[in-house]
Amino acid sequence: MTVESIEVRQRAPQPVVSVRATVPVAELTGAQGESLLALWDHLRRHDVRPAGPPFVRYHTFTETETDLETGIPVADAAVGEGRVAAGELPGGSAAVTWHIGPHDSLAKAYGRLETWLGEDDREPDGAAWEVYHWIDPTERPDPATWPDPSAWRTELVQPLK
Repeated sequence: MTVESIEVRQRAPQPVVSVRATVPVAELTGAQGESLLALWDHLRRHDVRPAGPPFVRYHTFTETETDLETGIPVADAAVGEGRVAAGELPGGSAAVTWHIGPHDSLAKAYGRLETWLGEDDREPDGAAWEVYHWIDPTERPDPATWPDPSAWRTELVQPLK
């Protein structure tokens, strides 16, 4: 799969732990960082290993605020606690594309996906999510250890009807 291509995949439901919050767009990055730390601490307290890199799912997004879910996949259903909830990402058919680079240009991948949906006469089934393959979920989140943003590999997953 190339960065520009879109592939349809069948996905099994994926157990996750996540933090969901409605935050002002101006506080988005800070909220994601706080949620990742809370999730990492939760997994350590409960001796649960991540099953993949973290994700962010935007359930709604307006000019002023967003309802976002920051999560980490786990191998088996896990326990929630406090603001950390146990849940799952949906299974079924999904369109997948990639973005390489900083997130200020991620809108290109969303635009590519939106164009493909229209051209292929496909309908989204719920909110898409971004998988951050450049963050090691086994290590405490620390932006100082992350690669240069030009090397960030983000997978965009859009469930389909």
